[in-house]
Amino acid sequence: MSEKDIRELSDNIVEAIVALSLGKEPNLISGKIFKTIAKHPKYEEMKKLYMEFLGGFDGQFETTEELKKLSDFRFALVQLYEQGDMSTEQ
Repeated sequence: MSEKDIRELSDNIVEAIVALSLGKEPNLISGKIFKTIAKHPKYEEMKKLYMEFLGGFDGQFETTEELKKLSDFRFALVQLYEQGDMSTEQ
């Protein structure tokens, strides 16, 4: 998976988590991630990871260390998603 793929997938996961937390519900035109994330086996872990990331984020990235934290967060989020991705389980 390329860096771009990881960034896009992690963005979609975060958007789905935020939308659900705001009370939005998936509909027919919603993307796959938004439709399925609430039933994902690792959903609670992904929410916790996102909350921990936000807890240490001050609103901007000024150093390479802060950018590395963002990259690490994205990678960890995608790993959790793929560990329980119901579309790839047999």
